[in-house]
Amino acid sequence: MPSSELFSGPNAGYVEELFQRYLADPGSVSAHWHSIFAKEAGEPPPSPTAPPPAPAPQRSATLRAMQELLHLVARATSLVQAFRDHGHQLARIDPLGSDPPGHPQLDPSFFGTSMEQLEALPASTVLGDDGDERVPDYLQRLERVYCGSIGYQFEHLESPERVRWLWHQVESGAHAQQRPREEQVELLIRLARVEGLEQFLHRVYPGQVRFSLEGNDMLVPMVDLVLEIAAARGCREVVMGMAHRGRLNVLAHSVGVGYDEILRQFEGAAPAADGILTLPDDESGIGDVKYHHGATRDHVLRDGSTVRVTLAPNPSHLEFVNPVVAGVARARQFAGPRQDDEQDTAAVVPLLIHGDAAFAAEGVVAESLNLARLTGYATGGVVHLIVNNQIGFTTDPEEGRSTRYASDLAKGYDIPVLRVNADDPPACLTAMRLAMAYRAEFHDDIVVDLIGYRRHGHNEGDDPAYTQPRLYERIRAHPTVFTLYAEGLVKAGIVTADEVAAARRDATDHLREALVAASAAKTPARPPARGGGGGGGAGEKPPRRARDGPGRFTQAVPGRRIRLRRGCRAGRSRGPDGIVEPGYLRRGRPV
Repeated sequence: MPSSELFSGPNAGYVEELFQRYLADPGSVSAHWHSIFAKEAGEPPPSPTAPPPAPAPQRSATLRAMQELLHLVARATSLVQAFRDHGHQLARIDPLGSDPPGHPQLDPSFFGTSMEQLEALPASTVLGDDGDERVPDYLQRLERVYCGSIGYQFEHLESPERVRWLWHQVESGAHAQQRPREEQVELLIRLARVEGLEQFLHRVYPGQVRFSLEGNDMLVPMVDLVLEIAAARGCREVVMGMAHRGRLNVLAHSVGVGYDEILRQFEGAAPAADGILTLPDDESGIGDVKYHHGATRDHVLRDGSTVRVTLAPNPSHLEFVNPVVAGVARARQFAGPRQDDEQDTAAVVPLLIHGDAAFAAEGVVAESLNLARLTGYATGGVVHLIVNNQIGFTTDPEEGRSTRYASDLAKGYDIPVLRVNADDPPACLTAMRLAMAYRAEFHDDIVVDLIGYRRHGHNEGDDPAYTQPRLYERIRAHPTVFTLYAEGLVKAGIVTADEVAAARRDATDHLREALVAASAAKTPARPPARGGGGGGGAGEKPPRRARDGPGRFTQAVPGRRIRLRRGCRAGRSRGPDGIVEPGYLRRGRPV
C-alpha cells in the first residue's frame, strides 16, 4: 500500500485516480508515475533503458474505426436535420412547374460524405430505434416527405415539444394515408362542381366581376375537411372570414347558398324571400357587390349530421375582416350566460381565408396575429388558409414583398407554415388534416399556404396578358385540377372516363336548372350595386348575359367607336424582344 504522504496535499485526488488506473493497468500511466507507484508498492523499477510499452496495434485500429463511425454518424445526423430545416426549398409546390430554389445542405457532399459511404450506416444510429433501415433509405424517405407537394416549415418554433410532435406527424405519414375509393370519387365530384360553377358563370355572364377561384379550386374541399374534422371534435360552429377571391364558390359549396340565389345576383333579380345571403335593407341606401355578402347555414356533413357555418360579410377591403372573425368566434366560445363561464375553444373554430399579396402587405394581418395569444383575445387557434395566386393584381411576388414566401410573416409569430401545391388534391387534404390536428393539440394558430395560380385577370374585366404575357401563356396551356385528378383516377382504375363525363354533366345540369329559376325572378329587379370593387376598384356593371337576348351589350357613346390612339398603337404597344403581344393590341381593335 502506498504511503499516506503520497496521497496528501492539494493533488491527492489526482494521484489517487492515477494510482487506481495503475492498479487496473500498469501500462496506462506514464513511466514516471509507474516507477513511483512500483516503488511504493514494493515492485522492482523498470530498466532505465527500457522504452515505454507501445500501444497494442489492435486497440489503435479500433479507436480509428470508432472515430470514423462517429464522424459518419454526425454527418448523417446533420443531413437528416437539413431535410427538416430546408426541405421546403426543394419541395414541388408550384403547380405551374417552376424549379424550387434548393439548398446546398440537401446534398451529402456539403457535409463531406456520400450516399455510398452512408450505406454502411444503420439508420438506428441516427434515429435511436431498433429498425434495420439503412441511412440512405431513410434519407430518401425524408426527401419524399419534405420535398414533395408540401413544404413544411416549423423548425423556427421556440417549443422543442411542438417541433418533435410535428416531426412525428409528418415523418410517420399519419395524415397522408390512401383514402378509400368512396372519398376519392366524392372529391372528384366536388371538384367538378367547383370548376363547373366558375366556368358556367364565365360563359353565361362574360366580363361580369366575380373574382374566380380557378387555379385554387382545392380551397372548397379543404374547407369541407375543416368542417368535417371540427364537427368530429365537438365543434358546433365554424366562423369564416375571407376576401373576394373564390367567395361565390365558398358561399355555394361550403356554406350552402343555393345556385339560384347566387345567380339572382347576376341577373339583377330580387333576392329570394327565403334566401340566406346577408343582404342590406333596400331602404338603407347601402348596396354592396355580390362578392362581399355573407351567410349562415347548417352544413350537412358526410354522416348526415350538421355543423353551423357562418361566413362573415366583408364590405370592407380584403383582410380587415380578420379581427372581426376572431372576435365573433371568441365571443361564441363562451356559451354560458355569465362572464366567468369557461371558454370552449373546440366548440367554435375560426377559419380565415387570405390572399397572398394581402397577407404579406396589409398591417391588419400582423396586428391580428400579434393578438392571437393574449389573454383577452385568444381563440384556441385560428386556422389560416392563404389562397395564393402567385400574383397581386398585376404585381409579381418579387416586386411586392421582401420575403421568399407570402406566408413568411407567420414565422415571426412562432406559427408553423404548410405550403402545398394546389394541383395535388391528396396533398392539400393532408396539409389540412395536419393543421387541424395541430390546433387540437396545441390550441394555437397555424397557416396553410395553398399555392396555385389565377386563370383569368384580377377581376375578369382585365386581360393579364398585358402585364404577364409569358406567365399567362403557360396558364392557358395548363390543365385544371379537375382534369388532372380525373386523369389520375382513370389511370389508376378507380373511375372510368364515363363517370368523369357524368360528373361534369351533373354539375352543369344543376346550374342550368338554377339559371331558369333565377331568370324567372328577374322582375321586379333591384338595381345592381355599384362601386366597392373589392380589391380591384372595379365596380359592378348592369347584368349582361351571353345569348338569351336580354342583357346584351349596349354602347355607352352612341355612334362613336373608341380606338387606341395611333401613336400608342404604333409605338407603345410594341413589346420588348421575345414578348408576344395580344393579337387585338397588334391589330388596334376597338376597346
